[in-house]
Amino acid sequence: MQTQYWQRMLIGLGLALTLAAPWASATNYYVVTSSQQPSPTPPWTNWGWAHTNLIEVIAAARNDDTVYVTNNAVYKLTNQITVSYAITVRSWGPDGIMDPTNTILVGNYPTTTNRHFQLNNSGATLAGFTLTNGWGAPDTNTVSGGSIYLQSGIVTNCIIMRNYALCTNTLYMSYGGGGILMDGSGNGGVWNCTISSNVVGRNGGGIFIKSGGSWRIANCTISGNSTTAGAGGGIVAWSSSSAAPVISNCWVVSNYANSYGGGIYISYSTEFRHSLIMGNTVDLYEGGGVRMNGSSLLRNCLVVNNLAKSTHGGGIYINNEASIQNCTIASNSTGSSGSSGGLRFAGTGGNIGHPNIENTIIWGNSGGSGVSNLSIYATNSTESCVAFTNVCTSPIIVTNCASWVNTITSDPRFVSAATADFRLQSDSPCINAGVNRAWMEGALDYYGYRRIDNFRRTVDIGAYEYLGKGTLFRVH
Repeated sequence: MQTQYWQRMLIGLGLALTLAAPWASATNYYVVTSSQQPSPTPPWTNWGWAHTNLIEVIAAARNDDTVYVTNNAVYKLTNQITVSYAITVRSWGPDGIMDPTNTILVGNYPTTTNRHFQLNNSGATLAGFTLTNGWGAPDTNTVSGGSIYLQSGIVTNCIIMRNYALCTNTLYMSYGGGGILMDGSGNGGVWNCTISSNVVGRNGGGIFIKSGGSWRIANCTISGNSTTAGAGGGIVAWSSSSAAPVISNCWVVSNYANSYGGGIYISYSTEFRHSLIMGNTVDLYEGGGVRMNGSSLLRNCLVVNNLAKSTHGGGIYINNEASIQNCTIASNSTGSSGSSGGLRFAGTGGNIGHPNIENTIIWGNSGGSGVSNLSIYATNSTESCVAFTNVCTSPIIVTNCASWVNTITSDPRFVSAATADFRLQSDSPCINAGVNRAWMEGALDYYGYRRIDNFRRTVDIGAYEYLGKGTLFRVH
């Protein structure tokens, strides 16, 4: 009996050790500059033995390992770093916190031509770096991603700036991503990052989502990026996957596109939520702020002060079945030869689609040809193709290609359009004038207030909910 007892104990102990093995085997690696460590010693598992070659350390790491890179340092890369395991690569600042501002990885362009990273594992995380001067070198099937080629994994708390992917291939939507290319069968996202001053030859000056799984971009500032011959100065989301990309809580500001969508170009089922799209410019074609195709969705967004220099849709250009919900589209403009400072809808024949615009303010925009807020163009005038529900704009465009329900044509009464304060004054006709939808329960407006409050229980029109002055008490 004692023999059987000890056999069972040993078997149980072996099982416990087997289950614990992945945790027990996790290793921390450390990286410093060559000036800080003249004699790196394998296995590089403490600061005294830290390595100076980030590429070699990441090549040695395996699942669940962490690579710490010390701050107050500049690291020059001569090759792309590929992360194929579920490891974390992060900066180490004072008290172990991340320090992206002072932990700088340089791609060394034009001396060498390489991006910084390729991530292709869903458990891979890159956190807390400045990534600059990378180059999106040609691959077998793509020329994109000036700094990062993200096939799967997470990029967070990074500054991705002044990287380049100057491809000019004629396959229009196959190339892009001055800062980041997201393209693969995996999933992941980009969170809490600043993506600025990157340049691309084709599409997505900041980010290009080409294809893949459930990509997420959240809490990012995407500013000052540009295309030299393509679309989406800030972002292009072209993914046709059934798992639609979701972009939320971002600022897309002061980007430039040569062709379509100065700020963003979204297509298929991409959702763009709760974001600011401001001060972007498109040069040759449509959509100073946004160009929308397919069944894409724009919700809870503020689209202001964008410019279409040559044609239409200073704020937004839309076709197919795209939808706009609870947005404010104001103070956008076109050049002297353009029209529709606010919103332009266009389609031809069976390609018109059935877009829906609801609970949205389109006001105070200006078009070069005199069309200020809105225009509708379609060759098939017998099809009622655009549905406007509880919208505030003027004038109402009477056409067989549009239906209007509960339209407000009077001034929405912004707090101050001159200072870009597009909240509603207390006497705004847009207060309690929207139509409630299921998605609003528990949702917040652009400013962070509840869409459906406990008192009025009716949504406002526009990106903001009105919050009256006074004190709120909670009764227990």
